[in-house]
Amino acid sequence: MKKILILTIIGICAILVFVGCENGKKEVDTQLDVQQNIEREKEEEKKEETPPPEVYHYNESGKIMIVMYHKFAKEEGSDEWTRSFDNFYKDLQYLYDKGYRSISLQDYINNDIKVPVGCTPIIFTFDDGTKGQFNLIRDDEGNLVANPESAVGVMEKFYAEHPDFGLNGTFFVIGTSYFGGEGTNQERLQYLVDKGFEIGNHTKSHVNFRNASPEEIQEEIGTVVNNVAELLDGYEVNTLALPNGISSKEYKEYIHKGEYDGKSYENKVILLVGANPALAPSNEDVNFLSLPRVRARGGNKEVEYDLYWWLDQMEKNPKLKYYRLES
Repeated sequence: MKKILILTIIGICAILVFVGCENGKKEVDTQLDVQQNIEREKEEEKKEETPPPEVYHYNESGKIMIVMYHKFAKEEGSDEWTRSFDNFYKDLQYLYDKGYRSISLQDYINNDIKVPVGCTPIIFTFDDGTKGQFNLIRDDEGNLVANPESAVGVMEKFYAEHPDFGLNGTFFVIGTSYFGGEGTNQERLQYLVDKGFEIGNHTKSHVNFRNASPEEIQEEIGTVVNNVAELLDGYEVNTLALPNGISSKEYKEYIHKGEYDGKSYENKVILLVGANPALAPSNEDVNFLSLPRVRARGGNKEVEYDLYWWLDQMEKNPKLKYYRLES
């Protein structure tokens, strides 16, 4: 009888333990379900809050103007390569009003072009690295800022008024000393890069490549590449504007890539002097090592192949333009 009683008690205890475990398991499972439901709801909320990625479609048969500027001053005078600061501002305003938006040369190279619907990208390039293009001054607190009377100063002013226009441009510098004005070479270049501008190569001495040997070509290109990399902690200069638009007949491969002072270089883009818009980067016929540019020497649309001449042509025939389409 005692045995039966003991076994009965043990059985009852086992049942109670089992039921308790099951209830505990159910409670844990319920807590997990609640937590998972909360996490699922959060994920759904995130999906609702995050807009779908923007899709960019363009008139791929159209062309993009890579605009070429040289000198800047208060007055233009008789020099066809000089643009006044006031007229440069008017250029920017005209382009903005006509639906152009600036992109960088690297955006073009990488086919990473993003402008609003109906707008046309445009690329600014500046040859020679002159003081009128850019120089630093000190403000009242002693900080280095772009001189308002420089192309960069004008662009900064316009960008502050029209941030959707963008602040982009590539400065093709010569040699190992750049722009002039306040600050060191490092401070000047760093200022430009920090603002989103790019540094390109215009060779050590504005060389005529047609008369240069392979060794001279590599020195001319490599000097700028190495110097800028040293000043800007490894910055890669991979774009070149041919001085006077002249290439080499025999040694083009060294203009594309080579080595100088133990360091290699490779130009992803080589720019000419004129005189047409460039093909879209996605076009199978585009030649990145021989890209044309459009000269910006004045506001006269009667000057054939100049900036305003091309703007007029594209206004008359919008299909000439590479522009963003409705998605």
